[in-house]
Amino acid sequence: MITAAVIGLGWWGRQIIKCLQESTRIRVTHGIDVAAAQLGDFAREYRVKLSASIDEVLADRSVAAIIVATPHSTHEELCLRALAAGKQLFCEKPLTLTAVGAERILAACDKAGVTLGIGHERRFEPAMELLAAKVNSGALGEILHLEANMSHNLFATLDASNWRVGAKDAPAGAMTALGIHVTDLFMSLVGRPKRVIARTARVYSRMTGDDHVSAQIDFASGVTGSFVCISSTPYHGRFTVFGTKGWMEIKENANVDQGEPSDVTIADAKGHRTYQSFLPANTVLANLEAWAKAVSGEAQYRFSRMQLLDNVRVLEAIVTSAKEGSPAVLL
Repeated sequence: MITAAVIGLGWWGRQIIKCLQESTRIRVTHGIDVAAAQLGDFAREYRVKLSASIDEVLADRSVAAIIVATPHSTHEELCLRALAAGKQLFCEKPLTLTAVGAERILAACDKAGVTLGIGHERRFEPAMELLAAKVNSGALGEILHLEANMSHNLFATLDASNWRVGAKDAPAGAMTALGIHVTDLFMSLVGRPKRVIARTARVYSRMTGDDHVSAQIDFASGVTGSFVCISSTPYHGRFTVFGTKGWMEIKENANVDQGEPSDVTIADAKGHRTYQSFLPANTVLANLEAWAKAVSGEAQYRFSRMQLLDNVRVLEAIVTSAKEGSPAVLL
């Protein structure tokens, strides 16, 4: 059993603790937050020891691992501090906001012999796992194009001072909240990104900052991909892979924390369609337990070092391309 502390007890930090209640491999014993004094009821319900001091928990030998769930711009510093303290490390997405920062964390993980966990739980959704199996088995033929729309107005009414809508922690609209999952899924299916061209815009007049981000990605394999994220419309989730022998589309009915099923359409080479529905799964638990197995040496983690770095490189390229109005070349 890995004993862990969660740094950052906002909405998602608390969600991680809730999802890990069923775990037989990870037990969250500590929670760290600047507002720790206001979280007494939550701490008592989930049997978590609260602290406002990161140093205190990093020095605690009873804590084996750190789970970072803080504003994005703080990830690099906190990850490096956790590794320097000899802790195992899991970080929420995005790992960092710059490729240089990601390289520093990965180098520190290599030096410490640590398997880095990352909060891309969408790979563990049953429908996405079926899609990966279809792609890897060749059932869809040669893959031609990936297409996605992941949109959600969850943060549309937040105050402009909130870090989730600020340019410092959330550049390129919903890229760090939604798009970063899409690019991770893209790379898990078709490999390394080669070229990116992106656009951001403020479409809804009452929105704080940009509420539109879209990108086209060329992959080294020759496959193309495109996606859009809108942060001022009710939830919409669609992910499609097109191949020479068929295509598969996943439609999600709600955000991951709402417990709604996913609907899948599969078309064969003649265009005949079959339909499936998948009940929601505790993908946060699945991801963290897969990481725990890797930490203990029982299995290889699903995310490669190159994928972790490339996803941050794509994020940075999208921000740069949208700002400069020109393509960003990665390879």
